[in-house]
Amino acid sequence: MPDRCSWFLLIVVALGPGIATADTAATQPAAPTTAPSEMTTLFAMGDWGEDTSAERQVAGAMVKEARADQIPPAFALLLGDNFYFKLTGTDDPHWQTLFEHMYDPVVLGVPFYACLGNHDYDGNNLQIELSYARQHPNSRFKLPAEWYRVDLPAAGPAVTVIMLDSNRDNLSELQWNEQTQWLDKQLAGPRAGWTICCAHHPLFSNGFFWGNGVLQKDWGTLFQKYHVDFYLCGHEHDMEHLEIPGWTTSFVIAGGGGAHTHPLSRDDRGFSRQAYGFVDFQLAADQAVVRMIGADDKLMHVFERTKAGKVQILETTPNTPRTNPLKAYLEQKDRKP
Repeated sequence: MPDRCSWFLLIVVALGPGIATADTAATQPAAPTTAPSEMTTLFAMGDWGEDTSAERQVAGAMVKEARADQIPPAFALLLGDNFYFKLTGTDDPHWQTLFEHMYDPVVLGVPFYACLGNHDYDGNNLQIELSYARQHPNSRFKLPAEWYRVDLPAAGPAVTVIMLDSNRDNLSELQWNEQTQWLDKQLAGPRAGWTICCAHHPLFSNGFFWGNGVLQKDWGTLFQKYHVDFYLCGHEHDMEHLEIPGWTTSFVIAGGGGAHTHPLSRDDRGFSRQAYGFVDFQLAADQAVVRMIGADDKLMHVFERTKAGKVQILETTPNTPRTNPLKAYLEQKDRKP
């Protein structure tokens, strides 16, 4: 495969007209008026805000990976569980220690677009996180709404990113239906060449939680109808790549951001590792290369996907062996997901 440096080109990202939120659901972003950049790159990871040595190792690996390339990634995606404790407010010092200083502001000086995990509903975390992003527009932490869309890069978008709130139990029936209708409108309208839908909970998993039938029905139907390329999530504290028979979307779990890892409940499909790490997406016009990188900065798994939906594994390592489900339950029952 080509060397790492050859995949990256400079991208300029602007936060502004390219964003559609729950408050602007009726307004479709305009179709791209200029050609997309030749290559768009991004980092992604979830389940990170637990103040662990593992989070620091993953942050360090992201810095090493960015420095190893001539041009760093253009933006990053945070897949929920941004903090594993109740924030005291927008001036809580953990904003600095666990985010602003944790992810090198020079090497990783790009927007980090966040979605909401179950722990982001602990205490008043939801409102604090929304307020922090609003009060600190110069922060890299971006959370304009509970669900929103951003087309990147702003000049000639190459990828449409749709950030969703998968916390069904925390939303009313009205809110859930509004979000699903909003998602339908976003997918039905003009989009960039690639579409990545992101949320916290997986539709399918080899991990402790197996999957989510509600998401498969309510969102998966739309993913199939509108040919969504990738669904990216966390919640499972592991790294997975699944191609599910009958589904055209590639499912990527990047829950290795630093919180305690989860055991695997099955190892008979796709790629799944009980490990810390992050994901590097490299998107060209007709081909995407997805690289899973460990906290030790070593490749775990690499695959490519063509725009037509053909997937090929380029490099991989063995799956973590599955754990007896009852044993896994007993090991995890006193730990928060």
